[in-house]
Amino acid sequence: MLKLTNETKIGILAVVAIGLAIWGFQFLKGINMLGRSQTFYVKYDNVDQLRPSSPIFINGLQVGTVMEMYVDPEDDKSIIVTLNIEAGLDIPKDTRATIIGLSLMGGKAIELVITGPCTGDDCAVSGDYLLGASKGFLETVVGSPEEMDAYTERLGNSLTTWYDSIADPNDPKGIGRTLVSLEKSMANLAVMSAKINRLLDASSAGISATVHNSAEITKAISESREDMQKTLNNLAAVSEQLKNANLGESAGRATAAIDSVAVAIADLRNTLNTTQHTMMRVDTLAGRLIDGEGMAGKLLTDEALYENLVRSSRQLQLLVQDLRLNPSRYNTVRVKLLGKNKKPYEIPTDDPAYQLLIDSLERDYNDKIKN
Repeated sequence: MLKLTNETKIGILAVVAIGLAIWGFQFLKGINMLGRSQTFYVKYDNVDQLRPSSPIFINGLQVGTVMEMYVDPEDDKSIIVTLNIEAGLDIPKDTRATIIGLSLMGGKAIELVITGPCTGDDCAVSGDYLLGASKGFLETVVGSPEEMDAYTERLGNSLTTWYDSIADPNDPKGIGRTLVSLEKSMANLAVMSAKINRLLDASSAGISATVHNSAEITKAISESREDMQKTLNNLAAVSEQLKNANLGESAGRATAAIDSVAVAIADLRNTLNTTQHTMMRVDTLAGRLIDGEGMAGKLLTDEALYENLVRSSRQLQLLVQDLRLNPSRYNTVRVKLLGKNKKPYEIPTDDPAYQLLIDSLERDYNDKIKN
């Protein structure tokens, strides 16, 4: 049985990857290297932003793609476009390859305009030149300029008919009836404004009487000003006597003392609550430690965990010992290419650190037997 080496496998994988990359690149360009096709050429004066890999259609069905484009070397003005079309399609010699617009965003394609079927010498063969033409996006959608004029005329007639229909006041869905209703609403607003003016004229007498009464009230207040001044003087004298009695200072001191006592009581209550909460947490933590909950509780009560920690510590000692005795195992990265095996691990029985580990294991074993 043939056995392939690692180098041979890597070489085969590289060749396959390169082949797939070439096929994928050609596929993105619109060239199917795994299928048969036929090639035609078209000469254009202006390709109107046509791109390689643009689609080729026959009545909306894609039958190929644009392979490449280059300037005609004979006149340095015309553009020659290479068309890659599926094999098995009969293309007449008088077929017109028309550049069309796909959308308003500027995408281009080629539409093959075939007037009829072909047989024998009437069919183009791979490598022949086809006739070229181009259309804009609007012409592609609407048609030729003559058809566009007819379309514009029909659109104008439709707009005229629509305007006459929508402006008819007898049409319940037209805007004419809305305008008539708006005119009636404006007339109603004018009548309402006239009624409001008459209402204001009738109320002017009442407003005048109200203003006269307000003037009388103001006059009465002005005449009683002297009595009001005497009352204010009496109130000022009473306030002066209260001020001389120092009632405000005594009340302020009493209020300050009460506030201080209240603050001290509140602080004491908070301190007691905090102390009680702390003691409860300490009791809960001690109970969890005794019950063996959490990492600290398991360290205190779980013997298996303690033994695992001791075992891990000893394994770490062996690792440090091997690192000290054989540092070349850890400072070199080796790649296995030719099938070599690494040197097996040897127990360092002559090392003093190994003897210390053995003594520690014997002491643990003796302590376990005594207990």
